[in-house]
Amino acid sequence: MADVHTAQERAKTLADPTSFAAVPDPATRKVLTSILSSGWLPVIPRTGVKRSLLLDHLVAAFEPGVRYSEPAINDTVRAWNPDVAALRRYLVEEGLLARDHGEYWRCGGSV
Repeated sequence: MADVHTAQERAKTLADPTSFAAVPDPATRKVLTSILSSGWLPVIPRTGVKRSLLLDHLVAAFEPGVRYSEPAINDTVRAWNPDVAALRRYLVEEGLLARDHGEYWRCGGSV
């Protein structure tokens, strides 16, 4: 299993508005700036391009090829929003995380 603390630290960094300048894609930068309020995701976009760009950015908290328990995923995505079930589900629906028998792993997203 993965080092949860490392994923949690990456999650905090990814949500930090001071890190958005390093995001290479201007569309993603614009979405992050408009959606993440002081590093917090007050409302999760339900559908569309904004949600896809946001989730693609946030999945970078998870290392490819590493397996995470559901509690580890929850602890990590909680850095962005308390609705961990919705974020977890959206990451899976978007094809960014896969799951099997209570384990999750990153299977998509920008590198």
